[in-house]
Amino acid sequence: MGAGTAADGYVLLDVLSRLGEERFSGTLRAEGARVGGTVILSSGLLVAAETPVTPGVEALLLRSGRIARQDWAGALAEAIPPGGLRGALVGRGLLGDASAQVVTQTAALDALFALALEDVFACVPDPDVTDPLIPLNPGMDVGRAVRETRRRLGVAAGWRELGVHARAHPRATAAAPPLDEGRARILMRVNGRRTVSDLAFELGRGLFAVMVDMVLLYRDGQVAFDQPRPTATSALSWPGHPDDGPPLVISTVPDEVDDLGPPADPVDSGPRRRRISRRGTRGVR
Repeated sequence: MGAGTAADGYVLLDVLSRLGEERFSGTLRAEGARVGGTVILSSGLLVAAETPVTPGVEALLLRSGRIARQDWAGALAEAIPPGGLRGALVGRGLLGDASAQVVTQTAALDALFALALEDVFACVPDPDVTDPLIPLNPGMDVGRAVRETRRRLGVAAGWRELGVHARAHPRATAAAPPLDEGRARILMRVNGRRTVSDLAFELGRGLFAVMVDMVLLYRDGQVAFDQPRPTATSALSWPGHPDDGPPLVISTVPDEVDDLGPPADPVDSGPRRRRISRRGTRGVR
């Protein structure tokens, strides 16, 4: 990420915040120099987000072993019309409804975090909605998602000098393996060629969670990075805001979790499609 990109996270999250306030329904397409992604909103609530560098719902469920491939294929065949996959998985007893919500939330927040770190040069709100594989239902308050992404950016700011980022290539050292089972599984797959993002896909875990464990492996001397990330100003320097509130913590997918709250009243504003560039984002309402 080159110099002069300190506002990248601001571009995406500012636009997202504005669309939440407008109760926008549609797809926000983020365009970056190296990677892009989509964020899907319904009546101003976050229902999904995807990027090529973070595991989506399918990877999180299958690569982790939570659901067998043949069971997944059977649920997909049953999930007609589109949008019925969640019901098919729950109906077959493969996933609890609350667990489906958690894994979908994990994928969405992971994608937002990864996009906020990218060289985003434009955000395009499109009223056309791309059907997500499994949407968040109820949708997540955009303000809550933005606060959590800011928190993660603040945490990741301390990782720059270590060389820990999504495209880093960790290599194992001769140090004794970790006692922690999760970090041991990561270390088993570190070969100097896989990136941190590759490892997240390989394990079926969220990118941010894998990065946290990678930092611990580095500090314990169990992995090394040959080329640390440059310390040029970037979105990683965003410290967040003291009023953002407590962090939203998501780790593994439990069988049952507490209810995440009722949905907001649906109001579809349906704004026209418009392109919002880095230059034209701030100070416009």
